[in-house]
Amino acid sequence: MIEIKNLQAGYDKTIILPNISLTIPRNKITALIGQNGCGKSTLLKTISRILPAQKGSISLDGKDMQKMSHKEIAKKMAVLPQSPTAPEYLTVKELVMDDFPIKSLFLL
Repeated sequence: MIEIKNLQAGYDKTIILPNISLTIPRNKITALIGQNGCGKSTLLKTISRILPAQKGSISLDGKDMQKMSHKEIAKKMAVLPQSPTAPEYLTVKELVMDDFPIKSLFLL
């Protein structure tokens, strides 16, 4: 489960998400739906630590994600960003199900 409490996130001094609290349940499909520019990608980037949270907390299975290693997080979750292409050597199944790409990113 991912639990977000009082999250503030954005780019430099521009706040995109002023105060978000949300619980994403384990083993369920969750969809983020909204207009262009409403903060969906900013939220995903902040959850995955690509973008640092300005305020608030994010926990994964009850553990503060800021205190978790990249490797520990990669064992429990992954984010597949939008992209028009995928590496040619990966099948669709490997891209969405296999942990090879995740391992290669976090073992650097």
